[in-house]
Amino acid sequence: MNALAERVLIVGQGLAGTALGLELEAAGVDFVVASEGHAHAASRVAAGLINPITGQRWAKSAQIDALLPRAEKAYRRWEEQLGHALWHPVTLRRLFRDDEERTRIVEKISRGEMAPFVGEVDATGMTVCGAAWVDLPALLAAAEERWRGAGKLRPTTVVRAEFQAAADGVSWAGEKFAAAVLCTGHGALAREFFPDMPWVAAKGEILHVEGAGIVAGEVVNRGVWLLGEGAGRGRLGATYERGQEDNEITANARDVLLAQGCELGRGELRVVDQVAGVRMTLPDRLPVAGWRSDDIRLGLCGGLGSKGALWAPMLAQCWRAVLTDPAEDFPKELAAARFAGKTAG
Repeated sequence: MNALAERVLIVGQGLAGTALGLELEAAGVDFVVASEGHAHAASRVAAGLINPITGQRWAKSAQIDALLPRAEKAYRRWEEQLGHALWHPVTLRRLFRDDEERTRIVEKISRGEMAPFVGEVDATGMTVCGAAWVDLPALLAAAEERWRGAGKLRPTTVVRAEFQAAADGVSWAGEKFAAAVLCTGHGALAREFFPDMPWVAAKGEILHVEGAGIVAGEVVNRGVWLLGEGAGRGRLGATYERGQEDNEITANARDVLLAQGCELGRGELRVVDQVAGVRMTLPDRLPVAGWRSDDIRLGLCGGLGSKGALWAPMLAQCWRAVLTDPAEDFPKELAAARFAGKTAG
């Protein structure tokens, strides 16, 4: 397939769809984005944090050594395309829960398990090097405005009745495309065309907060994270509810986050807003980029989970390569076909 001469349909303009559109635009590939907006996009509530050392085990994020420089380069390029600042290096402090955890982490550091991302270590915690914040709301809004002005954005929901995929391309709402890529997580189309995909949903809630102790460009993390977006204002998150797929905010999440946030040592925090979103992941915790296992020119790009800001550029670049060079293929560990014949659990 030579997509340079034909259009591609991108369904969904969350982080995955936006990244793909920007890569295709840079490659000179014509495309259309069909999107119902950002009201239910997980990217709308995600922090956009890129943290090289994650989880309770304080382990390096998967493939971080290769993904981090690739991600920064992509966001810097997208900044030039969109005319908006997106990539913000931050000072990230991970605080120890107790002396036992401190002892365990110092031992890991001595074995070199977290190199080269170890900064200052003291009695309270460790500074993580290489951390960054990607302004996802600005990214989505700027791309939406750009593509709306260029006539590339269709503000609508793609429904099955007006969507047909075949070996020679995709038809939607009377338009013909060389291929379509679904960037809607586990939406109706993805569930129909990729029934073997064992999606795992996780609801998360975050708080927008104000407080005199919040420092711009600083992230403090111990169980929850507090991101300083500006002096005296930031975001606090996130809860994690596996299997929940609603976008309703809850008083319990607010109380839990606020209580934990006030233990981070940045003083009293005041809630100004609360939002919720659903992230889709897969059992192996890797995202997905690939075609259906048959000849239908329909693909999937998503499953970014909690590390979407890190993975999205790489996935979009994989799609760009495949759509512009018939000799290219997706990494086997990310291909949609890796779940063929398996049932969702």
